[in-house]
Amino acid sequence: MALPKLNVPQYTIELPSTGEQLNMRPYLVKEEKVLMIALESNDAMQISKAVRNIIMSCYNIDSLDKLTVFDIEYLFLMLRAKSVGEKMNLQIKCNDEGCGKLTPITIDVADVEIINKNQDRNILLDEKSGIGVVMNYPSMEMIANLDVEKLNSSEGMMDIIVESIDSIYDEDNVYDTATETKEELDSFIENLSGEQYKKITDFLRNVPAVYYKSDFDCICGKKQDIELRGLNSFFT
Repeated sequence: MALPKLNVPQYTIELPSTGEQLNMRPYLVKEEKVLMIALESNDAMQISKAVRNIIMSCYNIDSLDKLTVFDIEYLFLMLRAKSVGEKMNLQIKCNDEGCGKLTPITIDVADVEIINKNQDRNILLDEKSGIGVVMNYPSMEMIANLDVEKLNSSEGMMDIIVESIDSIYDEDNVYDTATETKEELDSFIENLSGEQYKKITDFLRNVPAVYYKSDFDCICGKKQDIELRGLNSFFT
């Protein structure tokens, strides 16, 4: 005789980058097991893969490739909140010299926000010539195609910049980067001044992200600030 199946609740979650409404169910024990194995490995690529797979299983979405990184971060935190509870238990290290001990704290996922959500994607590089770029936010597909070592290299940063530029413009024309070769785009970036290049890298370093800020009392007795940015920081 077939065993009965339990009804699984359904929730509606808003996609941060577009406002689209997505249906979501909590993850199951078998899916949580895969996630826990990935977390215990402390391997960034394995964790990223597990997070992507569990989102694909629990949301009515066909692909994550075009979603921004902050979309993925937010969808996962909301999924976790509906699956195992709104509270997250973390171990935070004291920044005080001579302490350095870990203090257990509990945060509420409802207090997590997305910072820089209204970041201006238009970057004017040169006022005299009117040359500038319109940026896209890095997608999960883009990040997944770069290994961890390359992500932390100048070559990896160059690749992310090139992939993130939606268009280049001057006073007379707009140039769609989809119609330009990688060599032409590389050359454009390589011929920027240091100040112009920094405008683009500053944009990428301050893209929207899940964010939490508060304070706590360390077990040593001193009050400490806590600032979490990006999904990895919530796996502390």
